[in-house]
Amino acid sequence: MATESGQAEEYRRIDALLEARARDYPRRVEPTWSNLLDAIDGLSEQLRASAAGGPSASREIPSYYDSPTFVVGHRKTGTTLMLDLLDGHSELVALPGESNHFLTFLPRFGALPADRIAAEAQRWWMLRLISPSGIPPFWALGQPWELAADPYALFSRRLIELAAGNPERDVLGLAAAASQAARGGSGSPRVWVEKTPGQEHEVGAILERYPAARFVQLVRDPRSVAAAIARLDRATDQETDLVDVGLTIRRSFAAAERNVRRLGEDRYLVVRYEDLVAEPETAMRRTAGFVGIDWADSLLTPTVGGVAATSNSAWATRKTTGRIESGGLELWREELDERSREVVTAATRRAARRFGYELDAAGVHARAEVTVRRTRGELGRRRPPGR
Repeated sequence: MATESGQAEEYRRIDALLEARARDYPRRVEPTWSNLLDAIDGLSEQLRASAAGGPSASREIPSYYDSPTFVVGHRKTGTTLMLDLLDGHSELVALPGESNHFLTFLPRFGALPADRIAAEAQRWWMLRLISPSGIPPFWALGQPWELAADPYALFSRRLIELAAGNPERDVLGLAAAASQAARGGSGSPRVWVEKTPGQEHEVGAILERYPAARFVQLVRDPRSVAAAIARLDRATDQETDLVDVGLTIRRSFAAAERNVRRLGEDRYLVVRYEDLVAEPETAMRRTAGFVGIDWADSLLTPTVGGVAATSNSAWATRKTTGRIESGGLELWREELDERSREVVTAATRRAARRFGYELDAAGVHARAEVTVRRTRGELGRRRPPGR
């Protein structure tokens, strides 16, 4: 085993914190949460220091760098399930978790010098590689204490090498190449895949860096999305603004329609969550053809780093491991009261219909509430800065 004794001890400590975090999930309970972040940051720093002194390898970027697929959509529409179904395919490199690359990473670090961006990316990705979603499975590159070579050290060294040799290239694609190298280069990737909800609104920025990018957007019955968000918020002691939820779902539907018009159906695929769970083989064969990979039975089994994944359902009784859970599509009826259903419907009914969702008409009061909030939001976006 190549891991140094001190590092091995740190990995074990992080693993214990991960188990404690999973028991608390989705809440971020202190001091476990901060201790976990600090431990992963400390490990990242150690691995960066080790990478700086190691032998240099080729800085050539693999051909699949220019062939990404971005899984996008409103949160709680099934983006995690789609990524997990793609994860185990030998012709794909699937980055685990959510990068938030275009929403958070680039706005925060994109103006830094290339070496600083690489260092921040290594730290950013170490958290996601070790704990992709906050629930098992952890260690997307494998458990280092069980492997002959430390994949997290290999990832760190390869990412820093690639970034140093290609300062003009976006570091997200370099992270995909580094993760593939850390796995020992098994398989013959054609494509790499990343998923972040909300990045359907960042298609322009994505295409500036990856002109040949393809996109898979998940959509879902707005009432189910709202119910899942409300349930998750309640578990974390947060208030749910269902008018705002409805309006953001509406914007996501609008983005799907706009992006399909812009790129065409050969570059922008919209998948309904309900179709994915009801007829998974049909939906995944369509997705595989769109992405440009051969069919494989692995596309019907959700995994993270090749290990059976636990579903990211807001309902604990619906969580499954290693399979697609297709029940509970009507659970919104139990979760949302009449007023909640009406405001979500008022915000989304017209946009949802374009994707095959037929929602009952909302009452006049719900429509008025949504109209007022929508108007305020549009005025706020138009108002010049500083006024």
